[in-house]
Amino acid sequence: MGLFDTNDTNMNIMDDKDIALSALTASKADISSLSKAIPEATNPQLRQMLTSQLNSCINDHFKLSDMAISKGWYPAYATPEEQLKNDLTKADKVIKEG
Repeated sequence: MGLFDTNDTNMNIMDDKDIALSALTASKADISSLSKAIPEATNPQLRQMLTSQLNSCINDHFKLSDMAISKGWYPAYATPEEQLKNDLTKADKVIKEG
């Protein structure tokens, strides 16, 4: 039996899409935090280190979002109407499964 194996059929299991979207959310939070920390840093070396880390996080975020978009997991180019329709479909699915 693996770490995530279970006999509980009601348990939600994360798939690759869930993991990727969770990582995108965390990545956005990291970028936001670093963006706020840089102007507060008074030490030039610390400021440079934070800036370097921010650039790295942004590049990693681009790679992750490109992958999610290419797999159809992240509809970045959807119109507002399409986004609303997708959200309503997801909400309806959750309600029916619940």
